[in-house]
Amino acid sequence: MSTNKRKRRIFQRMLLIFSLTSLFTVGLLLFFISRYYTNIKVDAVLQETKAVSEAQLVAADRKATALVAMTQEIYKNSDLMNDVQIAMTHDYADYIRQNIDNYYAKQGFYSVDLQSFLRSYFTYDDDVIAVQLVSADKEFTYTFPTNYGKWQPIFEKYGEKKLLQAVSRKNDIFRLNSSLVFKQVINDPSTLQPLGTVLMYTDPKFLGNLIPKAKEATTFAVMNDEKERLYSNHKLPDITATNAKNAYRQGSGYLQTTEQQASGVFGQVVVPESQIGGIPVLQWTLFGVGVGLVLISIAINFFISRRYSHRIQVIIDGMDQMEKGELRAKLPVDEREDELTLISQSFNKMGDSLNDYIKQVYTLEIEEQKAQLKALQGQVEPHFLYNSLEAIRMHARLEGAKVTSNMIYHLSTLLRYTADNIEMVTLADEVGYVRQYLQFMELRYQQEVPFFLEVEEPLLEHPFLKFTLQPLVENFFKYARHEEKRTSLTFSAKRFGDGLEVKMRDDGLGITDEKMRQIQGNLAGEKGEQGHIGLVNIHRRIQLYFGERYGLEITSARGQGTEVTLRVPYTSEGRKNYVENAFSR
Repeated sequence: MSTNKRKRRIFQRMLLIFSLTSLFTVGLLLFFISRYYTNIKVDAVLQETKAVSEAQLVAADRKATALVAMTQEIYKNSDLMNDVQIAMTHDYADYIRQNIDNYYAKQGFYSVDLQSFLRSYFTYDDDVIAVQLVSADKEFTYTFPTNYGKWQPIFEKYGEKKLLQAVSRKNDIFRLNSSLVFKQVINDPSTLQPLGTVLMYTDPKFLGNLIPKAKEATTFAVMNDEKERLYSNHKLPDITATNAKNAYRQGSGYLQTTEQQASGVFGQVVVPESQIGGIPVLQWTLFGVGVGLVLISIAINFFISRRYSHRIQVIIDGMDQMEKGELRAKLPVDEREDELTLISQSFNKMGDSLNDYIKQVYTLEIEEQKAQLKALQGQVEPHFLYNSLEAIRMHARLEGAKVTSNMIYHLSTLLRYTADNIEMVTLADEVGYVRQYLQFMELRYQQEVPFFLEVEEPLLEHPFLKFTLQPLVENFFKYARHEEKRTSLTFSAKRFGDGLEVKMRDDGLGITDEKMRQIQGNLAGEKGEQGHIGLVNIHRRIQLYFGERYGLEITSARGQGTEVTLRVPYTSEGRKNYVENAFSR
């Protein structure tokens, strides 16, 4: 493939640029759409997990609230509070002995004791493993299990002494082995000094029971205010401050922190990316849609650019033909009125104008060369000819040949006008020449021909081609004149828009229909029987000077006369300027 054709591939470059731009735009758009719908999906899932986490925190908060409510019941019941004071200051044997003494002191009526109260208070709650009272000095401990099966492993692992040491350093809610412990201090109502602590051991499974099966892969964690893990259904990954701030851990999932409750607990949720259902499907769907749209867009633009590229190539081929000299080359004009159609129309008009211009210049040059050759061949001394004619005229006048003298005078005048080598004259000059020729022909045929002039005064100074009216008068004497009666000639000139119409009409014999068809064919340049050279020459000269829209028209009817119309452009310029402009068109 040639270098020039590669350089002409502007539509291919435009298609490539458009395709890359479309791909980038669609890709960017789909990226934001994917992010948007991904965020919507993630937000929906996080709302669901947040509800589960909040339910866990509420459940834990209710356990703490229940323990606080129990201590308030103790404060409200003075006998029960007195029993707690005895338990916190005596060992179990002394506590029992003191209770028996109180029983007898009140004559057998004793409202409630600590042991029965604690055993009965949490019987409704299956999550409670045991309730334990520990004195402030940790000397006395009272444990009331509600579920021996779950309490026994805890006690065997730590023992009473280690268990007290473990719980003494903890906050209000903490994790001990596999149990969740809630802690509440009991103060002496009179001195407000701590008597001891109530510990409620619970099974943290009540938090796991709140997790639906659909969310089992998600990590739900409950933390205390010291960020100690109280519960989690899966191992909680390490969470940095940056990840916690951004609420996202790359490669692990989405991190969510639930607001802290009154009891001090808060939740942390880690949602794996696999739990955000539909995200890969959405992304691949959007990717497929984007690729399809880009391919469709590229295909449409390819066919459009290919069609326009073909039309441009046709224009280029036409230019190449014109460059090689094929001035008659034409471009097809498309029905769509776009810029390329306008270029094709302008190209065709330019070709026609250029062809006409070259034809006009070429013809004028040939005519000029012929005229110069004829002038050189027939060049004689004008003064000698005019002086000789004047001598003959005077001799004829002396001999009494008045008609001959007048004919010689008119012939001399005609020769002087003919010898003047000027292409453009005024309309008045041409009319004057016609008058001289008409008088000469009247003397020749010994018959008067009335001549009527219908021209406004300013039009007589209008520039006009020389020797365009005389052939018309000559044809009149040859074909239209009546020999038995007088035949008149009428000359008129009028302006019509940007043109000037000059008419010569007679009331003579007229022309037959067959002859008129022959004349019209000769004027149109049709091949056939040639004739009426004078009319054809006038017509061609006018078109060569002024263009195809101007020229000669003839109408005639047998027995009614003939009318010849000459159309030339109207100008308000002087003759000299007009002649110069006419040759520079």
